[in-house]
Amino acid sequence: MYQYFLMVLFAITGVSLASSVKIVRQGDEALVEIFGKYDRKKLEPGLTFLIPFVETVAYKQTLREQILNLAPQQCTTRDRLAITVEFIVYWRIIDLEKASYKVQNLKEAMLNMLILSIRTHIATLSLEELYTARHEINNALVEELDTATDPWGVKFTRVELRDFAIGSKVVQPTSIERKEVQKLRA
Repeated sequence: MYQYFLMVLFAITGVSLASSVKIVRQGDEALVEIFGKYDRKKLEPGLTFLIPFVETVAYKQTLREQILNLAPQQCTTRDRLAITVEFIVYWRIIDLEKASYKVQNLKEAMLNMLILSIRTHIATLSLEELYTARHEINNALVEELDTATDPWGVKFTRVELRDFAIGSKVVQPTSIERKEVQKLRA
């Protein structure tokens, strides 16, 4: 009877010791919770031992630069032309604690913020400005997104306008806007 008890005890001890060994790869970081509460303990790259059943790795993420996949977006320019824009977005986590605990779904929140910023910025430009102001658009979007996502511990490193296409549908100006255009021409 004692033999079975000792075997079970050794098995439980072995499993708990094996689960307490954590390896964090270079470029990654992990947050440890003690009984479900984060107590500012971070795991740096390398080998770490945790207290079994007390400490658990809650979040593990890379701190390296990542690409955010963004589908082509339909936008309207200041001169009411429908265009489709494609952007390449590079970002990285600078504070894993904020990225894990300040926002529920980080990537979805960043995508929504990015789409809103792109559409808002494109709406302030005419089609001609869009051809010549790629660098300014990219820099303005990086600054705006960095400010908006700073509370989330995220840094946008680059936003690049890859391509844009003019849509077949042109949004017609309203009658008030037509009158204003006619006044400007006169």
